[in-house]
Amino acid sequence: MAEQKQRKTDRRTLYTRMVIKEAMLELLTEMDYSELTVADICRQAEINRGTFYLHYDNISQVLDALFDDALGNTHSVLAQIGSETAKDEKCAYPLCRFLRENKKYQPLFFSDSLHSYVVDRMAESYRRSFVERLQKETGHGEETLNALFYFQLNGCLAISKRNISVSDDAWAEIQCNVDRFLKNGFENL
Repeated sequence: MAEQKQRKTDRRTLYTRMVIKEAMLELLTEMDYSELTVADICRQAEINRGTFYLHYDNISQVLDALFDDALGNTHSVLAQIGSETAKDEKCAYPLCRFLRENKKYQPLFFSDSLHSYVVDRMAESYRRSFVERLQKETGHGEETLNALFYFQLNGCLAISKRNISVSDDAWAEIQCNVDRFLKNGFENL
């Protein structure tokens, strides 16, 4: 009986957290992160402040949870950055493709006020493995490979944001040329 009650509580908790995160994503399409308030999120999620505070202490915890969700969905994509697998793929930097295909997370990744947060969180998760892998493959130093990681990550975010509304055909041409550029760069490291 207690186990059944625990499952119901967990399901409701998961549902409420999902509603809060979805409300925040929807609001990010309309306003800047720095303008968001708990009241805005509660209104959008159709919950009261008490319910919000049962699940999160503040808006930044919601942001962290959202980004954890996004990173969970991009992990296999980002793990390929600069790897041999990526060199054989049609898209040398599959994060660009992920961002185009997953409209749900675009407000999170494309927010000007969240840019540093996004870059820092992605670097926290993937920079070390990128640098170590390329150090073994190329022999270049950590400082050079860190610069390459940030260059590639910022470039992907910028080109994805700038070209999000172009047609699929136009995007395919852009992506092809970007991929050719990146592949040549990796081959000549």
